[in-house]
Amino acid sequence: MRVVAFKLWGDFAHFRRHYTTSSPLTHSIPSPSALRGLVAAFLGISRDEYPKALSVKKCRFGVGLLNPVKKIRLGINYLDTKDGSWVTLDLKRLLPVVKKSGNTYRFHTPLRAEFLKDPSFEIYFTHEDQGVLNELTARLRARRPVFTPYLGISECLANFEFRWDEELELVTGPYQIISAFRQDFVSRVYIEEGVGLVKETLPVFIDECRRRCESVEAVFAPRAQALRVELTEAYAYPGHKDLALSFLG
Repeated sequence: MRVVAFKLWGDFAHFRRHYTTSSPLTHSIPSPSALRGLVAAFLGISRDEYPKALSVKKCRFGVGLLNPVKKIRLGINYLDTKDGSWVTLDLKRLLPVVKKSGNTYRFHTPLRAEFLKDPSFEIYFTHEDQGVLNELTARLRARRPVFTPYLGISECLANFEFRWDEELELVTGPYQIISAFRQDFVSRVYIEEGVGLVKETLPVFIDECRRRCESVEAVFAPRAQALRVELTEAYAYPGHKDLALSFLG
C-alpha cells in the first residue's frame, strides 16, 4: 500500500472535543476528521467537496507523536461579527459602533480554552487515487499548499515538511508501533516500565452537513514513545525492521 508521510508541527494546536462548549477542550492528537480538512487545504478541495473526495472508503490517516503531549489553558476574547454586530467605527471616540441584543451590547465573548503546546506529529496518508497522492507529494515537497494549513483552528498556523512516499507491507506479530492505533485492532499489548497508554474517542468523518458520522477509540503513548503491540493490521515502517505504524480511519 502506498503511503505518504509528512511532519506537522506548530507553537499551539486546538483540536476541539465536540462535546465541550464554553470552555473548549482539545484532543491530544489530530483526529482523522481534522486531517481530512488539512489535506483538503493542501489540495485546494472546498469544504463542500472534501467529504466526498476524502471519504472513509477512499482514504485513511495515521498519526505518530513526535513530541510528548503538553496542554495549557489560554484566555480568548472572541469578537462578535455576526449579523453586522460590528458595523462601523466611531471616529471621534475611536470605538466600534455595535448593535444591542436586548439591553446589552453584543461585542466580546471572553473564555478560556485548552491548547496543545509545541505539538509535533508525523502524519500518514493513503488514498485509492494515485493522482491525489502524487499531487499531495508534489505540494509537500514544494511547500506550496493551496490554502493555509492550520492545527485545528485558524489561529494555530501549521508548519509542515515532507518525510517520505513509500510502498508499505502488511506485517504480523509484535512490533514497536510508533503511531496511534485503533483499540479494535489490538490483539495484545506488552506492558513495559515507564511507558504510559492513553485512549481517546476521536471523530473519523464529518459529512457535508457537519454531522459526526463515525468515531474511533484511539490508543497512543502520550510521551511520544513506541508501544510494543500485536495488531490485526499494521504496516512496516520504511527502513526499520522492528517499527510499524497503523491507521485510525
